[in-house]
Amino acid sequence: MKKLLLAFLLFISIKSLITAQNVVTIIIDGARYTETFGDPSRTNIPYMNELSHQGTYIDNFYNDGYTYTSRAVPALWCGNWTNVTDTTYNGSSTQYTEMPSIFEYFEKQKNPGDYKNVYVLKYINSLWLQSFHQDYGQSYWPTTFSQGDNDEDVLETTLQIMNGFHPQFLWVYLADVDHAGHSGNWNEYVIAIKIADSIVNEIWSAIQNDPFYADNTTMMVTNDHGRHTTDFSGHGCSCEGCRHIMFLALGPQVKQNYISTQQRIIPDFAVTAASILDVDMEYATGEIMSEIFTTSAIENTLNKKFYYNQGKIYFNIEKTSAVKIEMFDITGKKIDVIFNGQLNSGKNNIQINTSEYNGIYILNLQTNTYTKPIKVIL
Repeated sequence: MKKLLLAFLLFISIKSLITAQNVVTIIIDGARYTETFGDPSRTNIPYMNELSHQGTYIDNFYNDGYTYTSRAVPALWCGNWTNVTDTTYNGSSTQYTEMPSIFEYFEKQKNPGDYKNVYVLKYINSLWLQSFHQDYGQSYWPTTFSQGDNDEDVLETTLQIMNGFHPQFLWVYLADVDHAGHSGNWNEYVIAIKIADSIVNEIWSAIQNDPFYADNTTMMVTNDHGRHTTDFSGHGCSCEGCRHIMFLALGPQVKQNYISTQQRIIPDFAVTAASILDVDMEYATGEIMSEIFTTSAIENTLNKKFYYNQGKIYFNIEKTSAVKIEMFDITGKKIDVIFNGQLNSGKNNIQINTSEYNGIYILNLQTNTYTKPIKVIL
C-alpha cells in the first residue's frame, strides 16, 4: 500500500501557468511598504514605479510569519514557513532549512547545468544554508556568489554572471536597506531604498538587452519583512509596518499596468516562481498567484485539463462525459466525493467548500477517457 501511495504521489505535480522560462528574483531586505509602493508619490522608487506600468504589483502582499530575515528568507526560498536548524558549516555557525528550497527543486527536476541555478549576495561569513532534506539536499544547492561589501557590488556581480553564464534561475539578495534602517539614520535608509530601486531597474534593463533573456524572462521583486510602524530602526513584531511588504512582477505573460488587491503571502512567492520554471515544489504550502498572469496564461492552465486555484477546481473535457472528482488524504484514504455526474464538453469548474478541510489532499479527476490526480493544500 505504501509503495503504491508513493508512486501515486510522485506522479502528481503542480503544473506551470506558463511555458517554462527564465526567472530572476530580487529580495530587498527590510524596506517598509510606506517607503515603497505604499507611498502615493513613490518618491523613493521612481524606477520601480515606472516598471509597475509594464507589469503587476500586489497592494496586499504580506509577511504572514516571522518578520525577521533569518526566518523570512528561508520561507521565501521554501514556499512555506520552514523550521531552521543550527549547524556548523565550513567552520562557521549558521542555520539550514528543514524543507527543500526552490533552488533544490529546480536543480533536481530540471538538471539545468552549471551556473544555471545561481544565488548572489554580498560577502557574508556564515551563509544561511538550503536544506539537507533526504529527497533533495546539498547536491541540489545553487551556485552561490557571496562577494563584495554592498548592494552596488551585488549588482556588479549579478550583471557579470548574467552576461557570462546566463542562469535560468537567478536569486539576488540586497541587504543594505535593512542595515541602513537599523542605523536609525533616516537619510541613509531612504538612500539605500533609492539605490535598491535603481538596481532593480539596471537588472531589468540587462534582461531586456540580452537576447537570452529578452521576452523570455519573468522578474519578481519583494521584501522579506518591513519595519515597525512607529520606529523604522527595528522590526520583528506583527505590526502593519513589519508585515506589509511589496511585490512587483514583470514578464512576457504578466499583466501590464495591473494592480492586484488580492491578499498574498510570502509562501506564494517561491511557488509562483516555480510555476514559471515548470517546477513542482511538492512540500510547499504556498499558492500560485495566478491573478498576476494574462488571460492566455490562465487559458494554458485550463487546457492542462485539471487545476486547483482559490477554492475552485478547473478542468477541460473534450466531449460530454461522466465525471467524478474524489478527495483523498495523503495516506490514500478517500475523504469525500466532490462531484459525480454528467458534464458537457469544454471548460468546467467546481467550487470546493474549503472551510471543511485543512491540510494536504489529493484530488482525483476521472472521466470516460482519462484519470488525473493533483495535490492541493486547503
